[in-house]
Amino acid sequence: MKNYMVGKGKIPERLIYSLAAVLSLSLAIFFKKKALLAEIPPIELLLQFMIISAIILTFNLFLTQKIVLKKIKKITKYQQRFIAIAGSFLLTAYIFTTFGLEFTTSINYSFLSRSSLIFTTILAFFFLKEKMYKQKLIIIFGFFVGVYLITTKGKIIIPQIGDLLILIGAFFFASFSVIQKKISFHLPPEIISWGVTTTGAILAILIGIILNVNLLPGKGFIFVFFAGLTEALIILFMNKTIRVANVTYYTMMTMLIPIINGILGFIFLDELLTAIQIFGGSILIICGILVQKLKSENHSLA
Repeated sequence: MKNYMVGKGKIPERLIYSLAAVLSLSLAIFFKKKALLAEIPPIELLLQFMIISAIILTFNLFLTQKIVLKKIKKITKYQQRFIAIAGSFLLTAYIFTTFGLEFTTSINYSFLSRSSLIFTTILAFFFLKEKMYKQKLIIIFGFFVGVYLITTKGKIIIPQIGDLLILIGAFFFASFSVIQKKISFHLPPEIISWGVTTTGAILAILIGIILNVNLLPGKGFIFVFFAGLTEALIILFMNKTIRVANVTYYTMMTMLIPIINGILGFIFLDELLTAIQIFGGSILIICGILVQKLKSENHSLA
């Protein structure tokens, strides 16, 4: 595993890639919020940014990754099936969470969507043979406490009909991550990212045609474009992360997203931060640091 020199210390690749993915995720959420504020229908936004991300990763692969291109011909049918399944799971996850948001509150959505960490940990235990131990479980619990305080401001969550759809979407996100990890042993991140998003884009086009959803640029398209661009970066850096670390580590790091979202919302969307949210953010930062220490002490997480 490569390390990057910073001063006298070294920064692991997994930390750099995962933080890049977390930042991209936060920016993607920000641009999606801006697109929705521009009155773009959620399903239209979803299908359009999926197509845009596939186009961007296609250009990235064929124009800047010529060495990697040679490996496309070596992709087996087994790997092709896994890429196709991962791409369909990604789009399915977005569809469930998008429609789930229509039938629940934003507070419930923000918290329940993070349940992918639980699903990922369980799936990785069974299908990737990742170990489960006390320190790991304590940190996961800490992450959920921090996320709960930030997303709900300490309020009690009232169950809604859409909550089940969000949980199903979170399960598909977790399954998507685990499948990508399985093929990351055999293929470069650039090829996996391209294949997964291309599959999702093809399905998005078919859904758009069937449901008569507008797939062409319109009002507020600049926000849709940047949502697609950041989505492409998410998938790329995610695959770079899980190539050098395990999938549970990556999902743990994504629990830091509410911190960046809170800062972006405070600066650009005039959203206020309460004392309990700041306390929750502090818990997330501590857990993020503990993950790095745990990683350095236990190779089963690396």
